[in-house]
Amino acid sequence: MESVKKKFLKKWVTGNVAVYSGALGCLHPLIAHGLTGDHDKLLTTPQFITHTLSLFVFMFLLVRTQQRTFQMAGKQKTAAGLWPFLFFTPWVFWLGYYTLFVPFDILFMFLSIGIINAIQLKPIVKFPTKWVWQCILGYFLAAVAGIIVGLGAYQLYYKDLPGIARDMATWLSISIPAALVVAYYFKYILAIQVLLPNDSVSDRMPEQKAHFPKVA
Repeated sequence: MESVKKKFLKKWVTGNVAVYSGALGCLHPLIAHGLTGDHDKLLTTPQFITHTLSLFVFMFLLVRTQQRTFQMAGKQKTAAGLWPFLFFTPWVFWLGYYTLFVPFDILFMFLSIGIINAIQLKPIVKFPTKWVWQCILGYFLAAVAGIIVGLGAYQLYYKDLPGIARDMATWLSISIPAALVVAYYFKYILAIQVLLPNDSVSDRMPEQKAHFPKVA
């Protein structure tokens, strides 16, 4: 029978790939651009609202998926964990967009997800100090992967496509590489960091193992 750890890690991978590619790659361009059309750097009020709404949808689906994944591992989280994402992430996205422009909106958004996860999940990992930098680094690498692949593909292949097809192709090319980094980088990190119900006694006391006296 498949262990809890394998089920947990498999759900983490499939959940993140589905949410990033589905909500960020498909729903975001449909909501943000499909309803109000193309825009220049300065958005109209309806365009700003639809972009923000699409980010709310993405964050809601992402956090709910994370919560359900950690519930499988016996790590209960309350709905309060959602609010920092809904409050900070869209506004950090806009801060990057209106100060430094693309691709800093994407970079700031991913870093905000990494920082919030670093803080919220810190109490349930084995090595909290190491977890903080591992988590932020993981989302930074995800952002870099998405930016390089997505914006590179836009310049090479997508910029002459019509309207929504261009936006959809670009955001899928951003979200899928980012999703793969988040899924598989954290699959490795979480396999070590998260204490699951079927972990052995030695796994439950990682920092004490070196202090046991060696019997001759």
